Amino acid sequence: MRSTYGTRASICDHFNWTIDYLENGISWAKVQRLMADAPSYDYDDKDEDSKAAKPIKITEQNQADILKMFQ
Repeated sequence: MRSTYGTRASICDHFNWTIDYLENGISWAKVQRLMADAPSYDYDDKDEDSKAAKPIKITEQNQADILKMFQ
């Protein structure tokens, strides 16, 4: 999604627009303001209060349980 067309496709997908509407029905300046004002979340790994998942070491004892999580 780093190319111009990938960015346009992701914008259309996000807002449920067509490419024609994006290119001809709305000004690009308005689209840029919509994207700039979109909510976001900063994932800071240094936050001590976050409850990030800790890596799981796969062993012979837990391998069946881990495989079940992905099925």
